Amino acid sequence: MLLAIRTNFDPSIGPARLIFGFEAVIIGGLGSLWGTLAGGIVLGVAQGIGAQLDPGWQVLAGHLAFLIVLAVRPEGLFPKVRG
Repeated sequence: MLLAIRTNFDPSIGPARLIFGFEAVIIGGLGSLWGTLAGGIVLGVAQGIGAQLDPGWQVLAGHLAFLIVLAVRPEGLFPKVRG
């Protein structure tokens, strides 16, 4: 609903939104609600910085942030610890 208020959308936009959600969950760590929030913030900040540099780099900057976090911490920023 919030997306509908802010921007246009159609049924074919699903995969583009899904990849951002997937990246946010992986950045934060699977199973961690606060990690997912942090992952979304990291992704949003990276996209914002990319858009400031060049509008065409917005999505690329988000994907690069995802790949960097995945390379440095494959378990995510806040992995759920099983004890």
